Amino acid sequence: PGEVNLSASASTGASMVCTGFVFTYPAIYLLAYSPKYELAGGNYLVDSSLLLPDSWALAGVAMVASILGGFLGCLYFIIFRRVWLVEDPLPLPGFEANIKLMDIAGETSKEGGMDSAMHSIRLVGLSTAVVMFFTFLRDWPILGTGTKDAAGDEVKQSVLASISEGVDWYDGVDLMVPMDHKLTNYTWLGFELTPMMGAIGWFMRFRVALLVSLGTFFTWFVVTPLAYTAGGGEGYPFYYPITGNFQSVAQFDPVASIYSYSYVARPMAIGAILGGGITGLLKMAPVFRTTAADVIDVFTGEGDDASRRDYIEGKGWYEWPISHIPVLLIVSLIGITLTFSTQFGFFASFIFSLVLCLTTFALGAIAVKVMGETSIEPVSGTSFIVLLMLVLIFKAIGLNESDTAILALVGTTVFGGAISMSGTVIGDYKPGLYVGNRPMHIMKTELVGIVPGTIVAALFAGLLSLALAKGDLILYAPQANAFAAFAQIMLGGQTPYDLLIVGVVIGVFMELLTGMGTAFGLGMYLPMIITLPMVVGGGLRDYWEAKFLDVSVEKEGLTEKERTMRLLNTYMIATGC
Repeated sequence: PGEVNLSASASTGASMVCTGFVFTYPAIYLLAYSPKYELAGGNYLVDSSLLLPDSWALAGVAMVASILGGFLGCLYFIIFRRVWLVEDPLPLPGFEANIKLMDIAGETSKEGGMDSAMHSIRLVGLSTAVVMFFTFLRDWPILGTGTKDAAGDEVKQSVLASISEGVDWYDGVDLMVPMDHKLTNYTWLGFELTPMMGAIGWFMRFRVALLVSLGTFFTWFVVTPLAYTAGGGEGYPFYYPITGNFQSVAQFDPVASIYSYSYVARPMAIGAILGGGITGLLKMAPVFRTTAADVIDVFTGEGDDASRRDYIEGKGWYEWPISHIPVLLIVSLIGITLTFSTQFGFFASFIFSLVLCLTTFALGAIAVKVMGETSIEPVSGTSFIVLLMLVLIFKAIGLNESDTAILALVGTTVFGGAISMSGTVIGDYKPGLYVGNRPMHIMKTELVGIVPGTIVAALFAGLLSLALAKGDLILYAPQANAFAAFAQIMLGGQTPYDLLIVGVVIGVFMELLTGMGTAFGLGMYLPMIITLPMVVGGGLRDYWEAKFLDVSVEKEGLTEKERTMRLLNTYMIATGC
């Protein structure tokens, strides 16, 4: 069990530090290449000439700064470990599953668990193979169509696309209302044949999947119909960046809902993300007071257990020395400043480094508290706040719009990784208490994992972000699009303040009502075709548990371990999907 806990800690360090590269980094390339973000006159907010020669240099800057920021975010947890894990422990909903898994690991290591392990591997392998074959039939272009493209090459299509040719409501990938149907003026309904989203819904269960999807339903059942029928049927007027003029939604018959989604619902979604995120932080205002007291107690030694700092001969430190935090703070401040100075001015780089260190500390406390109470970390909400701060600061010191966009988004990328480490580290420390791992060892594995995770993230971020922005990689990327749209609203075009304000109100309301205002705002970004499979997957999980698993528990008298193993078998299948 102890080894499983340490392995999980290394995995956490490697995976969660990548968050900024997933959420924010692609936004830079979207603003430089994607037609969705083209401004009037064919210009883009980010000058692509600044990216091409130095694309790897930019990724390198983000990589080095993210490693330092990840270290900083991770070490900050030392301050809160004893208070929020030992003296007044946070509940961390869902951590019990990790305890059960480690308990099972402990039993199988004594009794021999090769049969169970091989069964899990077979389930993953079988479901992976089935889904790969289906995806091959759905996506791989192997059949000729008899037509030529602009380069004179024959256009090919997949097997399912060929079978669905001439079918109005199915195109080989999606079951959907045809684009030329009148209903598409009001909304766009569909269901993508994507096992991945169904599997994600299975992990989330129906309630959480539905809560995340509520924003999508609001967009496509409320916002887009209202935008098309506004003004007595003339449609809502919006600023169209490609023409540089205001145009009516109704002018884009019969696909008006697509434009309502892009230019009305998305700005509202950004407002909802901000409103929900800020409200979530304000709800945690008492944390600031208690956190300040905790920090003072730790550094002054009041109410502190001296054994926390004891060095045990032959075993090393029990806890990572808290004195390393101010040292790393100074190293990060200098290192990030110098790293960014290779691409940007020294003054702007120093300002960013200072903002990063301060916000990681202040918002990191909130992230730990929220994660410990709800198991959901407010990365999006806090990152949007940092992006807003950086844009306003860089505009105030006179940076041009392109440099401001790049520096602010790269900066937010670094912050995303740092804040993720601040919050998620609690998920490894809490199970560590139950298996007797020393905090020093858990911190070691977290820090070691950060380095390879960041290198891999930075390596692929440049490649995949460019492919995403140019349309070679078809992904919805809701977080990256949200950050790109928000930066464009702040720095270029006509800012739709009215839609942003409406979105903020919606986000505040949903945060107070459900506690998931940020998730609701992100849901507003997703097309219906992508959320319905997730809801269906969550519904199937609840149905299976109620009609099959719980019935088996009663009829066969399954123990808690046997019930857990049957549930884990479905996780293996979902993982393969």
